[in-house]
Amino acid sequence: MATVQLNQLPVPTFSWLGVNGTERELYNGPADEIAVSGAEKPVTRIHIAKSANISVSGSKKPQLIVMNADAEQAVIRTDVHAESSEQIRLVQIIRGGKNVLELHAELAENASLELIQIYLNPADCVSGAEIHMNGRKSAFTSNIGYALADGNALDLNLNIVQRGKKTVSDTTVRGVLRGQAKKIFRGSIDFQNGAAGASGTEQENVLLLDETVINKTVPVILCAEEDVVGSHGATIGKIDPAHIFYMQSRGIPEAQIYEILAQSQLGSIVRQIGDAETEQAVSRLLGRESADE
Repeated sequence: MATVQLNQLPVPTFSWLGVNGTERELYNGPADEIAVSGAEKPVTRIHIAKSANISVSGSKKPQLIVMNADAEQAVIRTDVHAESSEQIRLVQIIRGGKNVLELHAELAENASLELIQIYLNPADCVSGAEIHMNGRKSAFTSNIGYALADGNALDLNLNIVQRGKKTVSDTTVRGVLRGQAKKIFRGSIDFQNGAAGASGTEQENVLLLDETVINKTVPVILCAEEDVVGSHGATIGKIDPAHIFYMQSRGIPEAQIYEILAQSQLGSIVRQIGDAETEQAVSRLLGRESADE
């Protein structure tokens, strides 16, 4: 295995904060080669159980690609190419394991990518996404949800580079942490020269269920163009102990309370998937894995 630097901030900050990037040993086992074409069918489901290199191309018609990854240890790389006016909705569901995910997307004029990522109790997951919005009026929407408990670790990096005129990006992140869980989210919106009329928003909402969790949120906006609109923010809060006591007094076990809170926090993300079968499966997994911890 080779040790590499991953999830580096585009502009480093104080090193003592521990958010400039992370080091991992990359698993170098065999990888599947998977190509998904937008012309195939409206919904494409892929099960990832080991390392994979995935190529996704767009289509003029709306398409949904669902990736369910439950590998014990893997490197999963996804390349997305949406040409002029093509549309892609990509869903990535990551369960357990010590995995590294890398996503790179290129969006042409009027192309759109909707990314939905749901992380369910990964043992140690490093996930980085870089979105290049090169074409005029290209659009990127991301909805990211995570549920982490004891021993789980998640290192997230989302770098959105907006170069085209009147590009639009919108990112929503929602998560719940409990026990000894650790999470870092770096979200960068980079308005580069030529992105006149572009806009970008980013918002994270984190629910902390225990005093022992570690949460780091790093929102970044970079701007080299004057005529742009960018905003970011984060809401990080705890559940009132009185609410927990109230539910316990009504006979709800502690494990079920956590399940209810996790489902409530991530429910809006799950409903964005747009495929009833997948939404039901994720809801069942979310409830079961929250309760089992």
